[in-house]
Amino acid sequence: MRSLFNLSLLTSIFAVVLASFIGATLFNPIVCSFLFLLVFLSRDDHNSLLLTVIFAMVFVLDSFSIIGIKYLIFPYVTSNFIQNVYAFGSQLILSIFLLILLKYRMTVAVFLTRGKSASVFEKNYAEGPLYLLVIILVLVDFFALIENFIRNLDRMGVSEEVAKAFWEWTFFYDYFEYLKAVPIFLCIALLYVGLVVRTKRKPIQN
Repeated sequence: MRSLFNLSLLTSIFAVVLASFIGATLFNPIVCSFLFLLVFLSRDDHNSLLLTVIFAMVFVLDSFSIIGIKYLIFPYVTSNFIQNVYAFGSQLILSIFLLILLKYRMTVAVFLTRGKSASVFEKNYAEGPLYLLVIILVLVDFFALIENFIRNLDRMGVSEEVAKAFWEWTFFYDYFEYLKAVPIFLCIALLYVGLVVRTKRKPIQN
């Protein structure tokens, strides 16, 4: 498990540096910094460490997707509709991937630890609420993507007379970062709470 801690620590540091480098909003570096801190704090509790690593890994992929879309796709795609399809679509894929990792956390634990650490298979009280919050992230990404299609029905063959009634549907587009920020920061808070609870329970169990 020591190698897992070292890998996750390097992963979190890389996420912070990469998010800062690409000039993303202040949100990404802050989230990555919190995950970096949680990785360090949970180094002695393999169960909490594994959950944190899952989130850190997805945010590294998120940083890669942002830099890829920003520098490899946007310069060659002038349509805001297509740009939003790539942006919201990539976010939806990553949120679903995070949901799958949480759902099959035990399988991930076996793969990463090769079954050498029993604590990763113990119950973490943060898992249930985390799963619910990630479902919310999936729904926000999904609705943002669907809203983008509805707002651009005229580009998909619908007559302009019908399509223009939906041009002002911009709720998820306007508030996307805020709608994502709340559940993400709640996830970080739950990861910390789960770590604190498990840390306090250990002396009692011993």
